[in-house]
Amino acid sequence: MLKESLKKGEAKEILPIAYAVHLLVNKVPVTMRSKEKPGVRIEKGEIVDDNYEGYVMKLAIKLGKTLRVSATMGPYTGLPVIVVPIKDGDEVLGAIGVVDVTAGIFEDVLALSRRPELYKFLPDDAYPKM
Repeated sequence: MLKESLKKGEAKEILPIAYAVHLLVNKVPVTMRSKEKPGVRIEKGEIVDDNYEGYVMKLAIKLGKTLRVSATMGPYTGLPVIVVPIKDGDEVLGAIGVVDVTAGIFEDVLALSRRPELYKFLPDDAYPKM
């Protein structure tokens, strides 16, 4: 039943999942849609669009790949977005995305924190095991 809702569901069917993710990521804007129907767009705890198409969402569904791009159209034009296809095996059921309202700063901080030279002051046993 969940699989069918993700693939063919309307906004009201996928809303609980989208809203849960929205709360999980500290209320950054979240979008979600099924493969076959428009979905939802949530900002600051409110549903701002329950017929959301989303060009990047459609592209992630079509390609079946995670996309980290700057939106070129729509309400998030110019902002970095991360959209992930929802899959069951190789079958794409829908997509969910978040908007990086920090305009990429968060991604840059994560990249910096992964630099090996930042570990040089840690004791040998504190390094992550590979």
